[in-house]
Amino acid sequence: MKKLVKLLIGLLIILAIMFIFIQKATAGIIPLSDWVLQHPVETYYVETTEDNYEKLWTGKYRYAFLGYNGEGEEQEIIKVMDRKLRPNAFLRIDASGSYGKGWVEITEEDIPEKALMHLK
Repeated sequence: MKKLVKLLIGLLIILAIMFIFIQKATAGIIPLSDWVLQHPVETYYVETTEDNYEKLWTGKYRYAFLGYNGEGEEQEIIKVMDRKLRPNAFLRIDASGSYGKGWVEITEEDIPEKALMHLK
């Protein structure tokens, strides 16, 4: 019986370490579930700030954006990037659920009016 308890505790520790590793090395558990469930891809518009990122131990940057689609609907978007973005830049991000996929920097004039109202 003691061996079974030790085995279960060991498995729980291993699962906890795996959870922490996935959270810190990727965009996180929620975007990982979005990737598995394959939500349709939508376009969102975001503005970068000085404090919406976290530097990961891998040297990459994990950004958490609050984005708006062309209709002004809000969505939190998580994206891991290889480089630090400049602050106060506007991005168009393709996202599947909260998992950011592709992105491109755009000008303020390229943002739909309903999304721009929320970003300002």
